[in-house]
Amino acid sequence: MTAQAGSISSISDESARDREAARRERANVRKEMRRLRRSLDAERRAAGERAICRRILSLGVYHRARTLAVYYAFDGEPSIARVARVAARQGKLVYAPVVVGERMCFAPVTPKGLLRRNVFGIEEPALAGQVDPRRLDLVLTPLVAFDARGVRLGVGRGYFDRAFGFLRHRKSWTRPKLLGVAWSFQQAEALEAQPWDIPLWGAVTENAFFRFARAGDATGGGR
Repeated sequence: MTAQAGSISSISDESARDREAARRERANVRKEMRRLRRSLDAERRAAGERAICRRILSLGVYHRARTLAVYYAFDGEPSIARVARVAARQGKLVYAPVVVGERMCFAPVTPKGLLRRNVFGIEEPALAGQVDPRRLDLVLTPLVAFDARGVRLGVGRGYFDRAFGFLRHRKSWTRPKLLGVAWSFQQAEALEAQPWDIPLWGAVTENAFFRFARAGDATGGGR
Protein backbone atom coordinates (compact mmCIF):
# COMPACT_ATOMS: atom_id res chain seq x y z
CA MET A 1 0.00 0.00 0.00
CA THR A 2 1.31 3.43 -0.92
CA ALA A 3 1.57 6.27 1.59
CA GLN A 4 -1.29 8.04 -0.18
CA ALA A 5 -3.50 4.96 -0.07
CA GLY A 6 -2.74 4.53 3.61
CA SER A 7 -3.70 8.14 4.26
CA ILE A 8 -7.01 7.76 2.42
CA SER A 9 -7.78 4.60 4.36
CA SER A 10 -7.03 6.37 7.66
CA ILE A 11 -9.33 9.28 6.77
CA SER A 12 -12.08 6.84 5.77
CA ASP A 13 -11.75 4.93 9.06
CA GLU A 14 -11.86 8.16 11.04
CA SER A 15 -14.94 9.32 9.16
CA ALA A 16 -16.68 6.01 9.85
CA ARG A 17 -15.86 6.29 13.55
CA ASP A 18 -17.24 9.84 13.63
CA ARG A 19 -20.47 8.71 11.99
CA GLU A 20 -20.83 5.86 14.44
CA ALA A 21 -20.18 8.17 17.40
CA ALA A 22 -22.81 10.61 16.10
CA ARG A 23 -25.28 7.77 15.65
CA ARG A 24 -24.72 6.57 19.22
CA GLU A 25 -25.09 10.09 20.58
CA ARG A 26 -28.41 10.62 18.80
CA ALA A 27 -29.62 7.23 20.03
CA ASN A 28 -28.72 8.17 23.61
CA VAL A 29 -30.52 11.51 23.33
CA ARG A 30 -33.61 9.78 21.95
CA LYS A 31 -33.63 7.22 24.75
CA GLU A 32 -33.25 9.82 27.51
CA MET A 33 -35.79 12.31 26.13
CA ARG A 34 -38.39 9.63 25.58
CA ARG A 35 -37.83 8.37 29.12
CA LEU A 36 -38.33 11.88 30.50
CA ARG A 37 -41.51 12.37 28.46
CA ARG A 38 -43.02 9.16 29.78
CA SER A 39 -42.07 9.99 33.37
CA LEU A 40 -44.14 13.20 33.59
CA ASP A 41 -46.85 12.97 36.24
CA ALA A 42 -50.47 13.59 35.26
CA GLU A 43 -50.72 17.01 36.91
CA ARG A 44 -47.63 18.45 35.27
CA ARG A 45 -48.59 16.93 31.95
CA ALA A 46 -52.09 18.44 31.99
CA ALA A 47 -50.82 21.89 33.00
CA GLY A 48 -48.07 21.79 30.39
CA GLU A 49 -50.43 20.76 27.61
CA ARG A 50 -52.81 23.60 28.48
CA ALA A 51 -49.90 26.06 28.33
CA ILE A 52 -48.63 24.68 25.02
CA CYS A 53 -52.06 24.87 23.40
CA ARG A 54 -52.62 28.43 24.66
CA ARG A 55 -49.26 29.46 23.26
CA ILE A 56 -49.94 27.91 19.83
CA LEU A 57 -53.39 29.51 19.64
CA SER A 58 -51.90 32.92 20.43
CA LEU A 59 -49.37 32.88 17.59
CA GLY A 60 -49.87 35.01 14.50
CA VAL A 61 -48.60 32.15 12.35
CA TYR A 62 -51.49 30.04 13.66
CA HIS A 63 -54.09 32.76 13.05
CA ARG A 64 -52.87 33.28 9.48
CA ALA A 65 -52.92 29.55 8.66
CA ARG A 66 -55.87 28.23 6.67
CA THR A 67 -54.56 24.66 6.41
CA LEU A 68 -53.09 23.12 9.53
CA ALA A 69 -51.48 19.75 10.25
CA VAL A 70 -51.67 18.37 13.78
CA TYR A 71 -50.52 15.06 15.27
CA TYR A 72 -51.94 12.51 17.69
CA ALA A 73 -49.80 12.38 20.83
CA PHE A 74 -47.83 9.19 21.41
CA ASP A 75 -45.09 8.00 23.75
CA GLY A 76 -45.34 10.96 26.15
CA GLU A 77 -45.64 13.70 23.50
CA PRO A 78 -47.70 16.77 24.48
CA SER A 79 -51.29 16.45 23.34
CA ILE A 80 -52.51 19.26 21.06
CA ALA A 81 -56.06 17.95 20.76
CA ARG A 82 -57.45 21.30 21.94
CA VAL A 83 -55.68 23.10 19.07
CA ALA A 84 -57.27 20.71 16.57
CA ARG A 85 -60.74 21.30 18.03
CA VAL A 86 -60.41 25.09 18.09
CA ALA A 87 -58.96 25.18 14.57
CA ALA A 88 -61.89 23.16 13.22
CA ARG A 89 -64.40 25.50 14.93
CA GLN A 90 -62.61 28.46 13.35
CA GLY A 91 -63.06 26.98 9.89
CA LYS A 92 -59.47 25.92 9.31
CA LEU A 93 -58.77 22.74 7.35
CA VAL A 94 -57.15 20.30 9.78
CA TYR A 95 -55.05 17.33 8.71
CA ALA A 96 -53.01 14.65 10.47
CA PRO A 97 -50.23 12.27 9.38
CA VAL A 98 -51.01 8.85 7.94
CA VAL A 99 -48.20 6.34 7.42
CA VAL A 100 -48.30 4.50 4.09
CA GLY A 101 -45.30 2.21 3.77
CA GLU A 102 -42.23 4.45 3.82
CA ARG A 103 -44.25 7.60 3.07
CA MET A 104 -46.19 9.95 5.30
CA CYS A 105 -49.38 11.47 3.88
CA PHE A 106 -51.79 13.98 5.45
CA ALA A 107 -55.50 13.20 5.67
CA PRO A 108 -58.41 15.31 6.96
CA VAL A 109 -59.35 15.29 10.64
CA THR A 110 -63.12 15.37 11.09
CA PRO A 111 -65.15 15.58 14.35
CA LYS A 112 -66.83 12.21 13.81
CA GLY A 113 -64.05 10.56 11.85
CA LEU A 114 -62.91 7.18 13.10
CA LEU A 115 -59.28 6.73 14.04
CA ARG A 116 -57.12 3.65 13.70
CA ARG A 117 -53.70 2.77 15.06
CA ASN A 118 -50.92 2.37 12.55
CA VAL A 119 -48.07 -0.12 12.63
CA PHE A 120 -46.30 1.98 15.30
CA GLY A 121 -49.40 2.21 17.51
CA ILE A 122 -50.04 5.89 16.66
CA GLU A 123 -53.60 7.02 15.97
CA GLU A 124 -54.36 8.32 12.49
CA PRO A 125 -57.44 9.22 10.43
CA ALA A 126 -58.66 7.36 7.37
CA LEU A 127 -56.62 8.09 4.26
CA ALA A 128 -59.23 10.01 2.27
CA GLY A 129 -58.98 13.41 0.64
CA GLN A 130 -55.27 13.74 1.40
CA VAL A 131 -53.56 17.07 0.89
CA ASP A 132 -50.23 17.78 -0.83
CA PRO A 133 -47.78 18.78 1.96
CA ARG A 134 -46.86 21.84 -0.12
CA ARG A 135 -50.39 23.18 0.43
CA LEU A 136 -50.18 23.11 4.23
CA ASP A 137 -49.63 26.48 5.89
CA LEU A 138 -48.55 25.28 9.33
CA VAL A 139 -47.40 21.85 10.51
CA LEU A 140 -47.38 21.18 14.25
CA THR A 141 -44.48 18.80 14.38
CA PRO A 142 -43.70 16.23 17.09
CA LEU A 143 -40.08 15.67 18.00
CA VAL A 144 -37.72 14.00 20.44
CA ALA A 145 -35.31 16.95 20.81
CA PHE A 146 -34.49 20.30 19.23
CA ASP A 147 -31.76 22.91 19.61
CA ALA A 148 -31.39 26.69 19.34
CA ARG A 149 -30.71 26.48 15.58
CA GLY A 150 -33.93 24.63 14.83
CA VAL A 151 -32.30 21.25 14.30
CA ARG A 152 -34.97 18.61 14.96
CA LEU A 153 -34.32 15.11 16.24
CA GLY A 154 -37.16 12.71 15.53
CA VAL A 155 -37.53 9.06 16.40
CA GLY A 156 -35.22 8.10 13.55
CA ARG A 157 -37.61 6.78 10.94
CA GLY A 158 -37.33 9.82 8.66
CA TYR A 159 -41.01 10.28 7.79
CA PHE A 160 -41.11 14.05 8.35
CA ASP A 161 -37.77 14.59 6.61
CA ARG A 162 -38.98 12.72 3.53
CA ALA A 163 -42.42 14.35 3.46
CA PHE A 164 -40.95 17.85 3.61
CA GLY A 165 -37.71 17.22 1.75
CA PHE A 166 -38.67 19.89 -0.80
CA LEU A 167 -38.01 22.55 1.87
CA ARG A 168 -34.28 21.82 1.68
CA HIS A 169 -34.19 23.50 -1.72
CA ARG A 170 -35.85 26.75 -0.68
CA LYS A 171 -33.86 29.87 0.11
CA SER A 172 -36.56 31.26 2.39
CA TRP A 173 -39.58 29.99 4.27
CA THR A 174 -42.91 30.29 2.49
CA ARG A 175 -45.04 27.30 3.41
CA PRO A 176 -45.46 25.11 5.18
CA LYS A 177 -43.88 26.34 8.38
CA LEU A 178 -42.81 23.47 10.64
CA LEU A 179 -43.52 24.39 14.26
CA GLY A 180 -42.01 21.91 16.68
CA VAL A 181 -44.07 21.02 19.77
CA ALA A 182 -42.18 19.77 22.80
CA TRP A 183 -41.66 19.85 26.52
CA SER A 184 -39.11 22.41 27.69
CA PHE A 185 -36.64 19.71 28.77
CA GLN A 186 -36.48 18.50 25.17
CA GLN A 187 -34.38 21.49 24.16
CA ALA A 188 -30.85 20.19 23.71
CA GLU A 189 -27.67 22.23 23.96
CA ALA A 190 -26.67 21.35 20.40
CA LEU A 191 -27.62 18.66 17.90
CA GLU A 192 -25.49 17.64 14.95
CA ALA A 193 -27.48 18.29 11.79
CA GLN A 194 -27.60 15.53 9.22
CA PRO A 195 -27.78 16.19 5.45
CA TRP A 196 -31.36 14.90 5.28
CA ASP A 197 -32.67 16.90 8.28
CA ILE A 198 -35.44 19.44 7.67
CA PRO A 199 -34.98 22.37 10.09
CA LEU A 200 -37.85 23.76 12.13
CA TRP A 201 -39.30 27.22 11.48
CA GLY A 202 -40.01 27.54 15.19
CA ALA A 203 -40.83 25.59 18.33
CA VAL A 204 -43.28 25.84 21.21
CA THR A 205 -42.92 24.45 24.72
CA GLU A 206 -44.98 25.01 27.85
CA ASN A 207 -42.58 27.84 28.75
CA ALA A 208 -41.62 29.60 25.51
CA PHE A 209 -41.93 30.19 21.77
CA PHE A 210 -38.76 29.99 19.66
CA ARG A 211 -38.37 31.47 16.18
CA PHE A 212 -35.32 30.09 14.39
CA ALA A 213 -33.31 32.23 12.00
CA ARG A 214 -32.56 30.97 8.52
CA ALA A 215 -30.24 32.49 5.97
CA GLY A 216 -32.18 34.42 3.33
CA ASP A 217 -35.43 34.21 5.28
CA ALA A 218 -37.50 37.23 4.40
CA THR A 219 -41.01 35.84 4.53
CA GLY A 220 -41.73 34.21 7.86
CA GLY A 221 -40.73 36.83 10.39
CA GLY A 222 -42.05 37.17 13.89
CA ARG A 223 -44.98 35.45 15.47
